[in-house]
Amino acid sequence: MRLAALVSHFAGLRVRHVTMEADRLTVAVETTRRTAPCPLCHRTATRIHSRYVRTLVDLPWAGRSVRLRLDVRRFRCRARACARRIFAERFPQLGAAFARRTQVQRAALADVGFALGGSAGARLARKQGLVGSRATILRMVHAAAPPEVATPRVLGVDDWARRRGQTYGTILVDLERRRPVDLLEDRTAAPFAAWLKHHPGVAIISRDRGGAYADGARQGAPAAVQVADRFHLLGNIGDALERVLARHHGDLRAAAAAVDRAIAEASVTQQQSDPEPVASTPPPRRGITRAQQDREARRSRRVARYEAVVDLHRRGASLRTIGQAVGLSRATARRFVRAGTFPERAPSRPRPTSLAPDEPYLRARWTAGCHNARVLWEEVRARGFPGAAVTVGRLVSTRRLTPGRPGPTPRGTGPAAVAPSPPVPRPTRVLSPRQARWLLLRPIADLRPADQLHRNCLLQESDQIGEARVLAEDFGRLVRTRDQAALAPWLERAHEIGVAELREFAAVLRRDQAAVEAALTHEWSNGQTEGQVTKLKYLKRQMYGRASFRLLKQRMLRAA
Repeated sequence: MRLAALVSHFAGLRVRHVTMEADRLTVAVETTRRTAPCPLCHRTATRIHSRYVRTLVDLPWAGRSVRLRLDVRRFRCRARACARRIFAERFPQLGAAFARRTQVQRAALADVGFALGGSAGARLARKQGLVGSRATILRMVHAAAPPEVATPRVLGVDDWARRRGQTYGTILVDLERRRPVDLLEDRTAAPFAAWLKHHPGVAIISRDRGGAYADGARQGAPAAVQVADRFHLLGNIGDALERVLARHHGDLRAAAAAVDRAIAEASVTQQQSDPEPVASTPPPRRGITRAQQDREARRSRRVARYEAVVDLHRRGASLRTIGQAVGLSRATARRFVRAGTFPERAPSRPRPTSLAPDEPYLRARWTAGCHNARVLWEEVRARGFPGAAVTVGRLVSTRRLTPGRPGPTPRGTGPAAVAPSPPVPRPTRVLSPRQARWLLLRPIADLRPADQLHRNCLLQESDQIGEARVLAEDFGRLVRTRDQAALAPWLERAHEIGVAELREFAAVLRRDQAAVEAALTHEWSNGQTEGQVTKLKYLKRQMYGRASFRLLKQRMLRAA
């Protein structure tokens, strides 16, 4: 069997001898040809001037790295008009001129770099016997020719963050072939329009509702149909509803209080209908825990800042002056001014801790009267809790109405000493505008009974919120069902309603009405583009955010 049948890039070569070491093979090879063409005039030369040995790194064999020692001849060119008098014979199928690696080894390192990047690729290459450092692998990736991509008929465009909040780029995706075609360094209209002019033939452009891509599409491809992304349309109507709710913080607090009243009335009704006597049950303790006291203190400080901002704005001070006087940013001062009432913070959700399996036991012991953190910690440690006493103390401190008593455990803290008292019901949390938005837009069948009660109380507190919810639901329904005929009546209703945020949203839709109508008639949307943005983020984070734009572009287009 010929050697070229097993190793294709060894065609025209023969092996003289092989030297085997612990982790490396050294293979001495030479050519079987008698002549060589001149690289300038391409005339065949036969006169040998001299010889030298050239070393190249090849693909590993059986886990061992391979070095080729190639016997190279220098020839004399017979053409008198040729500027090259002496030349070395070339082996293009084996390696480029002056290269220290074979073509197949360079391609293998480039493939590793495209898949894993520099550092991770170097670690894998080292395990596989490929010789190459991180810098070498990245150099192979940079030197690779970008893949040729045909001009798409249906183009998706979206932005992606090169450095979040500071610099952004643009990704272009062929929605029919479901693959990216190019990356642009900016997200403005000019580079997008220039790309469209250099790639004529785009018939449909799917984009978000940003003005930059709309202007770029009009300049670069005026005949193309622009399609607004339906996901962004649904997000925009939800944002408009959230802005409406941000002006009704008072109604959000009133709705939470109405829920508490409804629950209290229901419990009283249930107690009155209960035939068993309840006189022996002690009345619930009143008061708030230390953690609740801290939260109330922080809230009072925020309320004081809010009232100071409103007072300064009423006196005619600018937002910058207000921010400097109160110690807030300009954006926060603007949000306070536009809120109308004090904007409540969304309640934080408690994170699960290592005490989660023992919390029912601790709650029962607390109700039974044992309020000593040290005793409770010793009991749960006997049950298998591996944590420290400070963890139990932190949990107990959130339930205390007064500071804990230091010192030894007082007598009579067992279950028989203190009569159990019913737990004080927690007040209903005040929803943030974002939480209220999802509560109103979610289907009523998917809500729990408590959420349904909260939703009904919120709608009863404000007629304007109810009108905004109806309009938002109708718009979401016409987008999901692609009911183009219902768009114009909806715009009229939104224009006539007394909600400023929805009137502004309708006015913005009218300026981009052609793209919105196209979204209701065409099947194309930007979902595939968003997926490619997610892949691009994965590649960027895989290289710890230190990759240059050129390297990201090479890896992204080759990964497609």
